[in-house]
Amino acid sequence: MTDHLSTNFGRRSFIKSAAATGVVLAGWRPTLGRGGVLQKTNVASVGVGGMGASDLGQIAAHPEVTMIALCDVDRGNLRSASKKHPDAKTFVDYREMFDTMGDRIDAVSVTTPDHMHAVIAMTAMNAGKHVYCQKPLAHSVHECRALREKAIANPNLATQMGTQNASRVMKQRCMQGVRDGICGRIKEIHAWSDRPNGWWPQGNPRGAGSDPVPANLEWDLWLGVAANRPYLGKAYHPFAWRGVRDFGCGALGDMACHIVDAAFQPLDLGDPKTVICEATDCTDDQYPSTEIVKMVFAGNAQSGGEDIPFTWYDGKVLPQSSQLGLPAEFELPQNNVVIVGDKATLIVPQGGDGYRYFRKGVERNMEMPQAPGGNHWHLWVDHARGGTPSLTPLDYAGKVSETLAIGALASRNPNQMMEWDAKGMQFVGQPELNKYVTRKYRDGWDVAGL
Repeated sequence: MTDHLSTNFGRRSFIKSAAATGVVLAGWRPTLGRGGVLQKTNVASVGVGGMGASDLGQIAAHPEVTMIALCDVDRGNLRSASKKHPDAKTFVDYREMFDTMGDRIDAVSVTTPDHMHAVIAMTAMNAGKHVYCQKPLAHSVHECRALREKAIANPNLATQMGTQNASRVMKQRCMQGVRDGICGRIKEIHAWSDRPNGWWPQGNPRGAGSDPVPANLEWDLWLGVAANRPYLGKAYHPFAWRGVRDFGCGALGDMACHIVDAAFQPLDLGDPKTVICEATDCTDDQYPSTEIVKMVFAGNAQSGGEDIPFTWYDGKVLPQSSQLGLPAEFELPQNNVVIVGDKATLIVPQGGDGYRYFRKGVERNMEMPQAPGGNHWHLWVDHARGGTPSLTPLDYAGKVSETLAIGALASRNPNQMMEWDAKGMQFVGQPELNKYVTRKYRDGWDVAGL
């Protein structure tokens, strides 16, 4: 197979040079082989267990994709993935993968714990790779903004956040309906999730002691940029990390990216002006088990210039139906966003299907306008191959993930209304909290651009 990038210098020099300079090697597209035939897209997958296995399977199913590299810090995951993709080379360290195969990789899928998203995605974009990155886009406010700015500065790179429901046709139709003004002048937005509520632990202090590291797991690589801590069985790997501040973004980061897009994307919300996290069991190590996060966004044309309040609920908390322009007896389904306007209220589920539309508290039939959609993963591959832009590029993904990271960070200072200075990227008058706006990496993990 023809390499897609220049091989005038060695692979090791290629990746070290790209990482050091942070310069994309032009906005290249897959090259043409003999007879002008478009070559297949060489994809590397970082994180191939759990959701990573799903992402890998979907991307690999694209007929114009060749999976050439698999990377995971858990060798058990690697073995399982390698059985399905025996021709792909395997790695436990993504840096070695880039160092060894940097001139052959066209695109990279990143499906790791949240704290590793930014360094892997930025390394890939620095080297001119198209990037598919799971939600949330990154862990810290600063990382989200840096990745967004990188993507904006390199428009020829195809990028997509792993909010797969966003590309479903009905979800896109609902978004188009919101753009078209079916709710009238926007008054407020509410969204909620039933997580964590048994999915993973939150609201607890850091676990004590340590356990032997499983033979299949490279614990130091799993920690990556995070501060060193001992391995503790089932406390972090493979799934419980989501509620731990060093590794995940809590229920707000995990689920809100899926849920709020039906409002945030079509309404083109700006930066939050204020934020407060109402919670009672926050700890230094974990996010609260239940919270209500309130933000206020500056008004725009769709709100008639009035500020737009947004409220997020998770765990076991739900708003009252009556406050959403719904019948008092209406039973709210889980994992939904509600867009309240002066003409109507629209409820959009995570996947878009089963939306509900109410005018003056009475449910009405509302046929949503037509809109494009498709396979979320394949749309990204198609974009990388010169097709139309994907539907949740890092331009949008960085914005929504930054907003949610602000809300997640607010839980470190619960029950206090705080002003957010977007230009300065800081909470006004909160020096202790602002230390967490930018992630501090362990020695040896710095990446140009972050």
